[in-house]
Amino acid sequence: MSTGVRAGQVETALLVTDYRQRPRKRGVTLERAITEAVLAELGERGYGALTFEGVATRAGTGKSALYRRWADKMGMVADALSAALPDPQSLTLPGALRADLVVYLETVAHGMHGALGLGMRVLSGEMCRHHEFAEMWEHRVIAPWQSLLVELITDAIARGEARTGALAPECVLAGPSVLCQRFTLTGVPMSRAEIESLVDNALMPMMAAKD
Repeated sequence: MSTGVRAGQVETALLVTDYRQRPRKRGVTLERAITEAVLAELGERGYGALTFEGVATRAGTGKSALYRRWADKMGMVADALSAALPDPQSLTLPGALRADLVVYLETVAHGMHGALGLGMRVLSGEMCRHHEFAEMWEHRVIAPWQSLLVELITDAIARGEARTGALAPECVLAGPSVLCQRFTLTGVPMSRAEIESLVDNALMPMMAAKD
């Protein structure tokens, strides 16, 4: 093979992977590109090696677009993970305790597929080393979903479906904890059937009102 052919192949490969060759993005398209770039970089490089430059290059934008939005990568990563999950307030719940728990947990499990799930697995180890990130993760990502679960259980208590003690921390955290532990260990989100089994065999007996 001639040197000229090899050089041409290398140049072609660089163009394929050089994200800077792509047109600049704006608005919602840019926001989506940044989120996808953060998750991809997180999965490939890990939190420690993730940089603004790497994210900007992959997203097809300049670093200034990132610095206008975030002062550090902690905020950028937390917002990307939050944006990749559905908005908790947009979730439509059936209005019955068992069905609400299944929909809630299935939505969270579905969000663990793909780059988001990979990013979550990477960060599960990083949080022990970066306590400030763990706090930000708790505030920006976990808190809104936990608030929705508390609201779901509170409504069930008001309807007489759940006992007052169902708002105890161990009841509120049991479902999401099992879901996340299973995913962290296996990398596979729980299926609908597994979620229903969790709800029927653990959560409902724990929360349901006594006859």
